[in-house]
Amino acid sequence: MHPRPSFSTAMLLHLLVILCLLLPGAAVAADKPRIVATILPIHSIVSALGEGAFEVELLIPATASPHGYAMRPSEARRLQNADMVVWVGPDLETFLERPLRSAGNRDLVSLMDDLDLDLKPTREGGVWEHHHHGHGDHGHSHDDRHHGHGHDHGHDHGHDHGHDHGHDHHHGDYDAHIWLSPALMRATIRQLADRLMEWAPDHAETVAANRDTLVERIDELDGRLAEQLAPAREEAFIVFHDAYQYFEQHYGLNAAGSISIDPSRSPGARRISELRERAADDDVVCLFTEPQFRPALAETVAEGTGTRLGMLDPIGTDLEPGPNAWFELMQAMADGFTDCMAPQTP
Repeated sequence: MHPRPSFSTAMLLHLLVILCLLLPGAAVAADKPRIVATILPIHSIVSALGEGAFEVELLIPATASPHGYAMRPSEARRLQNADMVVWVGPDLETFLERPLRSAGNRDLVSLMDDLDLDLKPTREGGVWEHHHHGHGDHGHSHDDRHHGHGHDHGHDHGHDHGHDHGHDHHHGDYDAHIWLSPALMRATIRQLADRLMEWAPDHAETVAANRDTLVERIDELDGRLAEQLAPAREEAFIVFHDAYQYFEQHYGLNAAGSISIDPSRSPGARRISELRERAADDDVVCLFTEPQFRPALAETVAEGTGTRLGMLDPIGTDLEPGPNAWFELMQAMADGFTDCMAPQTP
């Protein structure tokens, strides 16, 4: 007869079996490429696109504005340890230009510079002329157009890692708040998926399935938001800083002006006076503040007028980072508009 193993030997054998079962899975998890996305809405889209394939980390907390951000040492390390960095571009995350110059072998994707997107020129702050945009953007794909960026659309950008796609724009020429357009996010998802599938071909099947699911979810949300925002399309409003034109024009909303074009700088007295006069015209229903900035200037503009104060959050300050955050952000944006601009009952 063989001697019966002692309790401790039996336990050791049991633990070894468990470790043998667990270690392959742990090794697979450790081998997942690591992607860092800079801001919450972009992190959300990349997380959804890479779910099950990549480890996707958020660089900038949603409570901070990406305009003029200063990275903490832990965030700098996160950037250094990334296999890929996805950012909007120097028009938004200006503080990243220098750190990314020393990025070594990491893959960098600037959504504004490296993808074919229908970018809109930046607007001057202050009072804007009234134009009714209709609803021309909704339901139409802008994937194959790019304003003034000199693209040859016959090229396969997925094979160009030099990040020189013939763009001819200077920093600040184009509005960087691209995540606020469902049309641009559909284009971003399709083109970014192509890059990711080339970059990590072992995960191509997962990325392709995620891409299709994500586009379907955006289509469904886009239709709901268009219906929700339709009653507010004729109402004039003023925003704190000019972050919303992609959202406005996609849904045909009527923006009358912005307090500031650059939220890091206070507007002059003349602009405040012009905006107060515009608000006093009685057709400006709402003036929207943002949670990242103090509302004192907005209160000054609205004081003594019939303009109501509302809140829009273009970044998602209170949202939990993850694949659903972009969808929650866009719904909150629509709610912010409709809550403030809905007719008030006596």
